[in-house]
Amino acid sequence: MAVNHVPVMLEEAVSALAPSGADTMVDATFGGGGHARRILDELGPNGRLMGIDRDPDAENRASGIRDERFSFRSGAYDEILWKMVEEGELVDAILFDLGLSSYQVDEAARGFSYVREGPLDMRMDPNSGVSAADFLNTVEEGELARVLSERGDVPHKEARRVAREISRRRPLSTTLDLADAVRDALGWVERGGNPAKRVFQAVRVFVNDEVGSLQRGLEAAERLLAPGGRLVAITFHSGEDRAVKRFISSREGRCVCPPELPVCVCGARPVFRRGAVRSPSGREIEENPRSASARLRLAVRTSEPLEIEQDGS
Repeated sequence: MAVNHVPVMLEEAVSALAPSGADTMVDATFGGGGHARRILDELGPNGRLMGIDRDPDAENRASGIRDERFSFRSGAYDEILWKMVEEGELVDAILFDLGLSSYQVDEAARGFSYVREGPLDMRMDPNSGVSAADFLNTVEEGELARVLSERGDVPHKEARRVAREISRRRPLSTTLDLADAVRDALGWVERGGNPAKRVFQAVRVFVNDEVGSLQRGLEAAERLLAPGGRLVAITFHSGEDRAVKRFISSREGRCVCPPELPVCVCGARPVFRRGAVRSPSGREIEENPRSASARLRLAVRTSEPLEIEQDGS
């Protein structure tokens, strides 16, 4: 297990969230708790912060925060955010820090690492859902190639070669079984890093339905956020970042007002107004190479009501 979890873009995230006073805030992806602890530093005595995570180990880490302003709910963040919507709650800020925590990556038994041997699992919640091994050992070859391409940005030709090699080697049972299959399919020619990284990413994203969870979580967030509420998302791969970017763009209503204006005056009726997009500093990347691909996006909820859909939702 990782000895020291380093939260990515910590100060940038807290600055974007702007916690203060009696704000009610949600850390939808608690992980190691680094962002949560820093948020609590800035909240006033009447503020409130809820942490959410479906990883059972995260609940154990959350129990170490002895602060009456903090609470924790165990489960998938999209499901819990929608429960909060149904309960009529409103919050002032929501943080999505996507991807894996160092705890998950560095613990071989979780099955996320392509350099340490462990069971081929990759589930955020090891007690539910289909494991990576179950998926890889039963999926049709063409479907697997599609998943590798769409969820891991693996080039199409390489995705087909990897899918073919995995199919040939079945059954796979360990992380190194999968890493070896990628090595034999693609070789070790330097192409910007270990080619297993993208394959493992694709399988993990698919097994945990990360893209679907993110979309549902964002849709809940726009209903939970009070006017002026802040949505902050830290992404680590193109699929996540694309989903967040498209979500915010689709809610902007083609607003052309300068971002410094507190309200829209151009008549576009946006639900969100886009904030700055940030990347890690050079110093952070040097100190924590895992942060290199991170992007932080901010959007601020307007007072515009949501349109009522035809089904009444």
